[in-house]
Amino acid sequence: MTAKTNAPAPAPARTTTPAARRLRPRSGDIALDTRTGLLLDLTTPAEPAPQLPRGRAQGRYRCLACGLPLEYCGPRTRPDYTARFRHTRHDPDRCNASPARQASIPAAIRNARTLARHLRTAQPGADIELAVTAIADGDCPPVLALRLHAPQGPTTVHLAYANELSPHQADQLTDTARDTTTHNWLLYDRNTPTHTHDLGHITVRLHRQNQRLERLTPTATQRRLATTPIAIAWRAQGLLLVPFGGHAVLHEPRSGENWTGPAASFQRDWKISHPRPAKDATWWGLVPLPLRALTTSTLLAAATRTMADLERAQHGRESYRRAQARAQFAPAQTQLPPTRAAAPRLPVAAADEDTVVSPTQPTPAPAPFASSAVARPRLARLRKALRGLFRRP
Repeated sequence: MTAKTNAPAPAPARTTTPAARRLRPRSGDIALDTRTGLLLDLTTPAEPAPQLPRGRAQGRYRCLACGLPLEYCGPRTRPDYTARFRHTRHDPDRCNASPARQASIPAAIRNARTLARHLRTAQPGADIELAVTAIADGDCPPVLALRLHAPQGPTTVHLAYANELSPHQADQLTDTARDTTTHNWLLYDRNTPTHTHDLGHITVRLHRQNQRLERLTPTATQRRLATTPIAIAWRAQGLLLVPFGGHAVLHEPRSGENWTGPAASFQRDWKISHPRPAKDATWWGLVPLPLRALTTSTLLAAATRTMADLERAQHGRESYRRAQARAQFAPAQTQLPPTRAAAPRLPVAAADEDTVVSPTQPTPAPAPFASSAVARPRLARLRKALRGLFRRP
């Protein structure tokens, strides 16, 4: 009699309802398309769903937060299926990036879309695409960019958000800017403290009017990128702030100038380097322009004219200060004490050989001289009076 073995019962089929699928943690609605460099956003209803190959597609899709490859779960024939990106097949699907990093990605995308809407208003016929020009590196989030295709030529606006760029990200932007047919901007947020170190304002006089310009201390990365074809600027409340270089100088005194006293403060001045700040600039000044100057060359030329006016004002300021130093030099010469001339030495009568005259002893005043005609009658009267006293009776 053979023993009868009981086979294990088959596991029940695992069924997942569409409602349960939508409740799963979903970190893959946004990805980077490494083939085109564009941002893939599956949550935007206004844009048509891209026809993308399913699966990993040889590492084509990357997570913006952690930079790892993603798998694209494309739409199927079922209408209730929602396409998404996922890191692994395991459930739940989690991203290895920190929560702060994951939260910064949607905020940076919203910031980029706000700028894109503003530029579309300024350029109605421009085609704008949201791209990624530098992936996340360490604590630095990825660098988003706006690709503008306008009649005057293509323009790429790189957006530095929340943090300063890492050296590796700066290298990626430098490689992107090698295409000389595209004008590249690197736009910082003026309201982000990590992007600027404020130095207050500087007052300049242009066209007989005083104008206040903001100043800041550039970072090492900003100084480095200023020497590349990338144009650096700041965005603040609908304005585009274009930088110029400021160099501290000390006027060298010339002949006939007096830089002491009230003119001492005039000796310290500054000079400008433009249209791009020089590498050795002490600080950067910001020229305000409308934000639509990113796509309008005529408005951008206004910054060049303003910087030229600043250079002319620099020469005028130096001429005025040197004139003040020369004006202060003349009174200083007239107020000098006069030099005492040596008194002429009178001839001294020959003294006795035994008499020693001290050089420091003052010369006695000469006795009053009486004429002989006046002295003789007086002497005769004196003699007559003496004879009368001694005459015998």
